[in-house]
Amino acid sequence: MANPMKSQVEIQLGNKSYKARLTVDAIIQIEEAVGCGIIKLATKMSEADIRMIDIIHVLTPAIRGGGKNIQADDVKKIVGDVGIVAAAQAVAELLTKSLSVEDKEEIAGKKKE
Repeated sequence: MANPMKSQVEIQLGNKSYKARLTVDAIIQIEEAVGCGIIKLATKMSEADIRMIDIIHVLTPAIRGGGKNIQADDVKKIVGDVGIVAAAQAVAELLTKSLSVEDKEEIAGKKKE
C-alpha cells in the first residue's frame, strides 16, 4: 500500500498496482527527458498532448521512487501489455495526486473548512 504521507501514489497498470513517488531526482529525470517542467507536462497531458516516450519517461523514475528497481525496458513492456490509454491514465493520476496541494493539506490534517 502506498504511503500518502511520503507522497507515494498507488497506480494501476493492468492487473498490477505499483507504488510510485515523484522524488526530486525523479522530477529532474522526467523534466530532462521530456524537455519541459513537470507542471507544463501535466498541463500538456490535460490537453491530450503526450507522447508514448513521455509516458515511459514519467513512469520509470516514478516507480523507482516508489521503491521498485525497474528499468525503462520493463516499463515499455508493461505499457505495451496494458495499452497506451491505461498507461496514460496512470500517469495522469500520478501527476494529479503528486502535484495537488489540496490533497497534501488534507492528509496532513491542515485542510481549512
